[in-house]
Amino acid sequence: MSNAEQQRKFYRLKYPKRGRPSVRFSSELFHVSEVSEGGIRVIMNNFTSLYKGLCMKGTLSLHNDCEVDIEGAVLRFDEQEVIVQLNKGPSFKDMVEEQRHIRNVFPRHFELLRATQAA
Repeated sequence: MSNAEQQRKFYRLKYPKRGRPSVRFSSELFHVSEVSEGGIRVIMNNFTSLYKGLCMKGTLSLHNDCEVDIEGAVLRFDEQEVIVQLNKGPSFKDMVEEQRHIRNVFPRHFELLRATQAA
């Protein structure tokens, strides 16, 4: 696979709205729209107290009662989402289990994602 075909180091798992996991930073709980072994996209409506490079620690609650301690830093902001680059996060096994869960509970999700990306 060439560099043009594989631009990312880790597979990003995009969640359907009804199937999103959550992450807890301190005492606050947020939904997560994407997860990879190297980062997460956290939905936050008000992140004025955050800044690029801010170190964050929390607990990512995946499906099947799987909780993963995460550590990383704010990489960037994208509309109402904060992208956190992780140096500690979900394992490859966690990612495979999450993908299996989405395929079982939301069988058309990946098909719909491909259709919207092709358009």
